[in-house]
Amino acid sequence: MANEATVHPRETETTPVPVERVSRSRVADQDLTQLGFGRVFADHMFLAEYEQGRWSSGRILPYGPLPLPPSITGLQYALAVFEGMKAHRAPDGRLVLFRPGDNARRFQRSAARLAMPPVPEALFMNGLRQLLREDREWAPPHGGGALYIRPVQFSSDPSIGVRPAERFLFSIFTSPYAKYYAAPVDVMVSDRYARAFPGGTGDVKPAGNYAGAMLADREAKEQGCQSVLWLDAEERRYVEECGVMNVFAVFRDRILTPPLTGTILPGITRDSVITLLRSMGHVVEESRFAIDDVFAAHDRGDLLEFFGTGTAATVTSVRSIRYRDRTIQLAPVAPDGVGGRVRDRLVGLASGRDPDPYGWVEPA
Repeated sequence: MANEATVHPRETETTPVPVERVSRSRVADQDLTQLGFGRVFADHMFLAEYEQGRWSSGRILPYGPLPLPPSITGLQYALAVFEGMKAHRAPDGRLVLFRPGDNARRFQRSAARLAMPPVPEALFMNGLRQLLREDREWAPPHGGGALYIRPVQFSSDPSIGVRPAERFLFSIFTSPYAKYYAAPVDVMVSDRYARAFPGGTGDVKPAGNYAGAMLADREAKEQGCQSVLWLDAEERRYVEECGVMNVFAVFRDRILTPPLTGTILPGITRDSVITLLRSMGHVVEESRFAIDDVFAAHDRGDLLEFFGTGTAATVTSVRSIRYRDRTIQLAPVAPDGVGGRVRDRLVGLASGRDPDPYGWVEPA
């Protein structure tokens, strides 16, 4: 069970910001343990503006529409970046965060790549913690899901000029959910489209990365699959990402995950899973591997598991892989398999259930 040593203390003092509260919370209308991902949003949002070279301290408002002209460059030229993170309810009722500083710093890297002013980490964390204090009742009970957190930054310049913008909005809102995927997924390999190119934005989180994946995702669903397995853009051979997840292939003698060569998002869950797998005694290599190698290993009986990792998806097993005119079926997922065991360890840490020797978990 959790104890005070489970969650590492952090400096959590906040600078108060103005708060406009809702007249009635909608949380009592929801069964938080049954919600699908991204469909219901909590009562409030945090909002800060960037003008004349500086960020405001922000404020908390009821969640709702933003009054913006259609000419803003955030809409015209996709000058927008976002993050994904979660708050869990620990067994004793506290809210805890998992490596939030890493999300804040990746958010800064994403903004800098699009010539946008990075949100200071102190502003990011201050707004986040005060928002969670307002909407803490929206976090599902321990073991019943999580409160997903979506920071987003976009240009609010009311101009269609093609140039770096000068005005921006930074917002954080939250959404409770039970599970991202309810079961192992079937994936379709895309060798027609590419997710990211060398020198592009594959290693950060601009909105445009996800827009370009929608058509392939729709085609995958038309073929009965839930996600797309992406290959590299140059040779269309090497496995890169799977939908919104980093990927891991469990072979008989080792576990492979694609290296961070600039076209793959450096997932915080990915990094955590690598650390946990190695602590469990597994050989984990960050190395390129071809989709043909995956199929050949399956034919030899050497491919034991294939799973993806991500903030919302946590650790999700792949049930089948479709590539061109062939589909391979993987062995049924077992709780004592590699993916199941590392998922349990990750969730135990992130939710405050288990002791945290890494200093990853901190109070919300």
